[in-house]
Amino acid sequence: MLEIKHLNKDFGPDKAVLKDISVAIESQTVTCILGPSGAGKSTFLRCINQLEAPSEGEIFYNRENTIATEYDVRKMREEIGMVFQSFHLFPLKTVLENVLMPLEIVKKMYKPLAKKQALAMLEKVGLADKADDFPDELSGGQKQRVAIARSLAMDPKIMLFDEPTSALDPELVGDVLDVMQDLAEEGKTMIIVTHEMGFAREVANRILFMVDGEIVEDSSPERFFDCPATERGQSFIKRSLK
Repeated sequence: MLEIKHLNKDFGPDKAVLKDISVAIESQTVTCILGPSGAGKSTFLRCINQLEAPSEGEIFYNRENTIATEYDVRKMREEIGMVFQSFHLFPLKTVLENVLMPLEIVKKMYKPLAKKQALAMLEKVGLADKADDFPDELSGGQKQRVAIARSLAMDPKIMLFDEPTSALDPELVGDVLDVMQDLAEEGKTMIIVTHEMGFAREVANRILFMVDGEIVEDSSPERFFDCPATERGQSFIKRSLK
């Protein structure tokens, strides 16, 4: 359902961040992207969702080239949701209002129907009882779960997660990962940049290991964690699992 062909991204003449990346993502799979800091993982996700314009290459979603000038990027963003490191919640809106906003503004949903859907998503992430609270009354983990609920409310076909637990205190990480694991078990197509090695090993169908803007390993979790194919992968696993 998603195919990337020869993707390159440069930030200036000597700053190649992504280098000739080609990969296809199948429906109802969980792909975890691992790698050291500065490998280009977040930029890769941002290019998929057109938050960064690729320098070269093609990105096909449902066989349509999303980089083509005539393509309506807004349509694609309704179907490819993204959850960031930061929560991006509106502080003066309640939790429910934060989840409602894209349904009313983007999808133009009838308010009672939108409210019902928003509440269902908050229930899904275990926060129905926080609907009338404001973001500053929540923990970091709860804020991230609200962000996930807001994305889920749009009924996306693909979910992109950019290190969703990196800004959280360690004791808050588990609740967010539990929500993501539930989504994986339901068959949601997800592409996840993460440093949570245990989560990646348990939940992913596929591991993409990135170094210096390139995918250097494309593997099953079992093969990557037990026997990485490259010296760089072996070093990464050794350091990550200490």
